Amino acid sequence: MSKPHFTFWIASGLGLLWHLGGCLNYVTQTNPDTVAQMPELYQLIINTRPGWATAAFAIAVFGGAVGCILLLLRRRVAVSVLILSLVGTIGVVVDTVTRVSMAPSLLLSLLVAGALLWYATIAQRKDWLG
Repeated sequence: MSKPHFTFWIASGLGLLWHLGGCLNYVTQTNPDTVAQMPELYQLIINTRPGWATAAFAIAVFGGAVGCILLLLRRRVAVSVLILSLVGTIGVVVDTVTRVSMAPSLLLSLLVAGALLWYATIAQRKDWLG
């Protein structure tokens, strides 16, 4: 294994922070007491989300966090986990855009998931992952 460029650590660390924020968002949205305190529109969006979209949300954020931890540990399996996270993110985007049309904020999530996967494949090609 060769030594990663310093940007590898920055990208992996920032990706982990991004996904930990998503994990917190997921936990918040699955807590009925917290959802009950949100504005009515948010409650409607969260409470009418189909089960498959909630599962996709969990896969996107928890998979992304695990994938970034695996990147920081320099494990090749990070690429596969980040692919799974990207698939979950696509599921969330499809559900939300078809129901709510919040494309700008979701586009950022999709771009981050895609960028992390892209960077992980670069790290794999450069033999930074074991």
